[in-house]
Amino acid sequence: MSKSDLIPSVELQKSRQNPMLWEGEEQAEGVFLDTGDALDLLGTPALQLPPQPRLPIDFEPSAILRETLFGVSSALHGAASRGEPGAQIAITRLDRLSRQALLEMLGEGEVQGSLALDGVEYSLSESVLPGLWRIAGSDGSEWLEVGAVPAIAVAASSSLRRAPIALPTLVPGVMNGLAVLAEINEHAANWHDQIATNRVLNFTLLPMSPGDQQLLIDVLGRADLVLESGGFGICRVMATTVRHVWAVQYVNAMGNTILDTIEVGRMPDAILAASQDIEDSAKRFDEILDTCLP
Repeated sequence: MSKSDLIPSVELQKSRQNPMLWEGEEQAEGVFLDTGDALDLLGTPALQLPPQPRLPIDFEPSAILRETLFGVSSALHGAASRGEPGAQIAITRLDRLSRQALLEMLGEGEVQGSLALDGVEYSLSESVLPGLWRIAGSDGSEWLEVGAVPAIAVAASSSLRRAPIALPTLVPGVMNGLAVLAEINEHAANWHDQIATNRVLNFTLLPMSPGDQQLLIDVLGRADLVLESGGFGICRVMATTVRHVWAVQYVNAMGNTILDTIEVGRMPDAILAASQDIEDSAKRFDEILDTCLP
């Protein structure tokens, strides 16, 4: 067989820098968030298991640290067996080494967030145990809390303005924005706790012009309440300035927005810890105590 009979090879390096990325491919964009630069798929980090707590061999937990840890265990088991979420355990009494040891035991989970309420800025961080959160305020407050989501996030969302809100009647250059806003306004005004599921508007499938996107941002606004859930991609949950109206976006490992939605209703499930997760966390925390407390 001569060389001319062979199927000609294609030099991928010369024709395309990355065979997994199509040249001229239209990138999806979100209404409330720009996508940023795409990541190289081949350089995406592999899945990593949560780190195991590593404390010094000669570490001796203080009496206050022991009290704090047993308080966390009691709160987790109370939420898991009796449905008693919302228990808060202050950690400001801990000395530097005890606090450092506690944070090492808890680690960092997939959900992080921030909010502002009554002039205080708070950071929210879920531990490697779903349903166990650490909250730190700019006023020096810091505590652990057990629940699907910290109570302060619920309080911040409840402080937002109620629907219905005033809507513009005519905006040049707008295609679907006014109709979408009218639907959001109606559902937000009529939403109540007895409604089983949130109303979801999928902008990925709905044609939205730049004027439509800007109109939604101008009218709904952005509140100081953002939560992110990580994993293989990122789910961003952003509160608008209208109560019960949430911008929810899913971003893949390459940095592209693959699903862009507005949810009307309660806090979206994407950043909530399920009851089964809290049950597992209670068991896992007991294992951590057996390992770290002599």
